Amino acid sequence: MLRADFYQLKSDDPASRYPLLCRLLEKCLGVGQQVYIICRDDAEARHLNQYIWAFQPDSFIPHIYAHEDAQAIVVLGHPSTPGLAQPHHHEICINLSQEPAPEKFDRIIELVVQEADMLKTARDHYAKYSQLGRTMQYHKL
Repeated sequence: MLRADFYQLKSDDPASRYPLLCRLLEKCLGVGQQVYIICRDDAEARHLNQYIWAFQPDSFIPHIYAHEDAQAIVVLGHPSTPGLAQPHHHEICINLSQEPAPEKFDRIIELVVQEADMLKTARDHYAKYSQLGRTMQYHKL
């Protein structure tokens, strides 16, 4: 079943998505699901790389950049990452970018903040995923 989940946060700060992202990653790791995170750009991917390592001192979320020649359950990329169209898996995509996630993922997760441009992007992505026949889930936090 192809699914799209939208998690709506109360904050208008894009950085407020990162704690939720890490909690979702921990849940995915707990059940052995692979995750591809599409960041807005290389700067966000680098920032998120550091954020994930520092998230909780007692947790370990193994991750790599998409261009690295290695395997990990969590992979960070961005729209201009080589190989973005052909990730190693098709399980979960957490999309932080302005472009809709690739259709090949079984589950797409969008983290939405209360910032005007991001809300418009989320509405556009919701319409696209719905048109593609995905089961839509909305979570207001």
